[in-house]
Amino acid sequence: MHVEDYSLRPINYLEIGAFYGANFLSVANYYGKHPGSKLYAVDPWMDYSEYPEYQGQQPTIYNTFKENVRTSGHADRIIIRRGLSNVEVPKFQDDFFDIIYIDGNHQPEFVLEDAVLSFRKLKQGGVMIFDDYGWGGPDLTQRGIDAFLSGYRDKITRIKDVRETQLFIKKK
Repeated sequence: MHVEDYSLRPINYLEIGAFYGANFLSVANYYGKHPGSKLYAVDPWMDYSEYPEYQGQQPTIYNTFKENVRTSGHADRIIIRRGLSNVEVPKFQDDFFDIIYIDGNHQPEFVLEDAVLSFRKLKQGGVMIFDDYGWGGPDLTQRGIDAFLSGYRDKITRIKDVRETQLFIKKK
């Protein structure tokens, strides 16, 4: 099945790092538009020392996200998990998600952790998308993603090379 075919049936979608919700709601409008789809957002919406440019803005960003969800027409299919991904992701059942989008903390150790924790939650044949591949140079997201790709090389297939800054893999 191609990623594009996901819009034809109900899916379970997870996005780690939802911010204001622009990507999340784009997915809801296309891949997750089937009325049986469930879309989960995991984000702590809290200040981080790694992102000083957003200090003090997280309550506004979270409230904007909630308002965007409320007015999206998809609120009945959206589940918000406000918390750290290393706490929230393990709570999901294994082999549950059709698509997982990783766009959380961009430090390599957190990108790798999000990928490892999420991988067991991804269905066989499911798609994992890494955003911001190469963001900030090779020592940030790229290093974490490359470590995951190396460690899981026998369990994944790359289904798209880096497209702009996104990398797509499929679970074998």
